Amino acid sequence: MKYLFELAKDHDTLPISEIYCCLKAENIEYSVIEENNDVIIVGSNCNQDEIKNLHSRFSSVFFVDKYLFSCPLDVNIIEKKAEENPICVKGSIAVRCKNRSDKKINSQEVVKSLAGVYTKNNKVSLEKPDNEIRTLITDEKIYVGLKLVEVNRSVFEERKVQNRPFFSPISLHPRVARGLVNISCVKKDELLLDPFCGTGGIILEAGSIGVRVVGSDIEEKMVKGCKQTLEAYGIKNFDLFCIDVGDIDSYFKAVDAVVTDLPYGRSTTTKREDINSLYDRAFESIKKVLKTGKRAVIGLPNPDSIEQGKKYFTLIETYEFKAHKSLTRYFAVFEK
Repeated sequence: MKYLFELAKDHDTLPISEIYCCLKAENIEYSVIEENNDVIIVGSNCNQDEIKNLHSRFSSVFFVDKYLFSCPLDVNIIEKKAEENPICVKGSIAVRCKNRSDKKINSQEVVKSLAGVYTKNNKVSLEKPDNEIRTLITDEKIYVGLKLVEVNRSVFEERKVQNRPFFSPISLHPRVARGLVNISCVKKDELLLDPFCGTGGIILEAGSIGVRVVGSDIEEKMVKGCKQTLEAYGIKNFDLFCIDVGDIDSYFKAVDAVVTDLPYGRSTTTKREDINSLYDRAFESIKKVLKTGKRAVIGLPNPDSIEQGKKYFTLIETYEFKAHKSLTRYFAVFEK
């Protein structure tokens, strides 16, 4: 079967990587049919429920659909393609359309042509349909699918730092934190470490998808605050320690993933240690506890810091995030 993932545009490249890493983490074999900044289409022989269940992991996906077809933005072609790709469903149907094109396209004409085909033998219900035909219009073409599941992205807004019992203004947005957890390829019930856990945003997102989490921080108030946050959101499978990053191998012997945002001097503490020295010690310690073949996703302040990491790990890819006008964060994906 072919599946269509409707992507959010929170970041240029992270959504695409997130999907592939989630498929890998859930042991789903697939082939890529099409990939762009709007959609990913894959083919897979897996159970449909396995694909649907991925929705609880995603941060950068709006909908997962059963792929029906794609074609140029021509109503006659759209209608012909719809006839060639029938659906067999019970209950009512609605046709929904999302127009991402900058061109002047009559979305209602597109909806009308699809509805004329797909609602011939089914009742139309715009309020609470049993089935939903998803239509995504881009500058190049139209994508049509039968909705399998919608990703509830509102939960990330609910977990924003200001809504937590303990927070810091420099904390990552929950959507970003979840995306970083996902590109670590960590599996449910595996062990993820954040050795600079701070307020706990990263391990909160990991714990929310069933990953076992451990965290540490050199500041006791952060460890206590992190515990408050995890407990407030019902995360139970965790351990936290107030320790220096250089001591993590005394507490954690073999972890399946490391996801962390290193201190970078502004509004964070390095206990007056030179930042490059701290990073070297952090990379060395993370290498000791990370299993061979596994990933460390590490937030860094500049490309030079990424070069430091390459002395200890293989660099897979890098993602840039604008924290604000004068600050760019680099999240490097390393593999041991």
